[in-house]
Amino acid sequence: MSTKEIQNIQNFLTIYKEDENRRHQIVNVELMLRKHPPVAVIGFLDGLHKEYAKKLQKIIREDKTSSQLNKILGTKFRIKMAINCIRNAHKEGGQAA
Repeated sequence: MSTKEIQNIQNFLTIYKEDENRRHQIVNVELMLRKHPPVAVIGFLDGLHKEYAKKLQKIIREDKTSSQLNKILGTKFRIKMAINCIRNAHKEGGQAA
């Protein structure tokens, strides 16, 4: 996987907080992809996505007006996009994820 592809994936997993003028990484995918195969990283991200789905269900049951709802939805979306990018990059490399 190329450096450009990895940076693209990391961009999905990095949140810029304008009010605090700082960046927050959900996951350091660059480090993970250096140490683990893409399939293992996808498995980890899938598990993380499921954890956020459970949090989302809990928030919806408790308080549908909570600002946490927006944060969780955004994070779930970013994780899913990162998973899709890894799969696409891995497939283009000649191996199916």
